[in-house]
Amino acid sequence: MLKIKNLRGECQHCGGTIEFHAEHVGANAECPHCGQQTELLLAAPPEEASPVRKKAIVFTVCAILILGGGVIAIKVALNRAKQLKERQQQSSQVDVAKPAPVIDPFAGQNFRVSPVTVAKGADTAIVYAVGSIVNTANRQRFGVRVEIDLFDDTGSKVGVASDYQKVLEPNAEWRFRAMVMEKRTSTAKVAAIKEAQ
Repeated sequence: MLKIKNLRGECQHCGGTIEFHAEHVGANAECPHCGQQTELLLAAPPEEASPVRKKAIVFTVCAILILGGGVIAIKVALNRAKQLKERQQQSSQVDVAKPAPVIDPFAGQNFRVSPVTVAKGADTAIVYAVGSIVNTANRQRFGVRVEIDLFDDTGSKVGVASDYQKVLEPNAEWRFRAMVMEKRTSTAKVAAIKEAQ
């Protein structure tokens, strides 16, 4: 004798479980729970979580984490680059701010020359270009003449002045005073130092 297996379905109105013989599939019957007419259909199999779907979720989460890490790394790199650029700009500004060392153009002749000032003599209206020259050589210098360029307020050369020293001992300082004849003179500068041969 062949046993007929009972099938399970759901009521289309209340969702209650209904058992019926396989030959009644598709027929209408009264639901034992709600009493309404319903078509006897097999219940849909329960949904199982798909392994492909799980993998897709895991890969999506990993991708989001990797992208987030990349964005953070880019921000950190940009901040470091900005800080490095600021440091370089600060160090270049410091380098620019350093005054250039003053090179004495007469050091090659074994003389050290001070800046020249233009001043009136005491109790007189005569104007002098005043400064000093040091003989840095280990020998006497004879017939030393200093030539001085004179400039007006705009920096234009307006004349020359000079002074003379017969002998300048080794490591001695000569404080020269050259008379200035040009009235427009406001600044002066040593142009040349010559000595007798």
